[in-house]
Amino acid sequence: VEVAIAGWEGTSSAPSTASPQVRILSDTFDIPQLNRKRRIWIYLPKDYNITAKLYPVLYMHDGQNLFDKKTSFSGEWGVDETLDTLFDRGDYGCIVVGIDNGGGNRLNEYSPWVNTQYGGGQGDEYIEFIVKNLKPHIDKNYRTFSDKDHTGIMGSSMGGLISMYAGIAYPDVFGKIGAFS
Repeated sequence: VEVAIAGWEGTSSAPSTASPQVRILSDTFDIPQLNRKRRIWIYLPKDYNITAKLYPVLYMHDGQNLFDKKTSFSGEWGVDETLDTLFDRGDYGCIVVGIDNGGGNRLNEYSPWVNTQYGGGQGDEYIEFIVKNLKPHIDKNYRTFSDKDHTGIMGSSMGGLISMYAGIAYPDVFGKIGAFS
């Protein structure tokens, strides 16, 4: 028997494609509601360090796919390059917070309902983490507009589902929702 491993998730030898505005906020941000830790990314607009502006914030799921081909498991989305280009064209800018998915727990965390075949059922706890732990941390440590009109949540596939759910469950927190498939 011969086994050949094409590569391990998140260990690509490709060079990083993340823009200079992207940082890892934490490799071990605590999710107390699920008794787990997660890597959190943050994108700060190009003028963040040279102005006193407040910024809207967009929370995005599948953080490892947002900014860097090296960490992506399904292709980089190019969020940072797109925001850099928009900023260069005069866009005001926004902060993006990327939350890595939980690997084998992705479906569990991105669905508030249990499915006997696929799992699920941890979506309420995952969204509660964003609302009660992550968002307060971001609002305390970064210059943000913290109101719902300047706070969005977005994801694709199951990330889109949990984003729609978050908007319904917390309409006083998320005023903008993006759901893609």
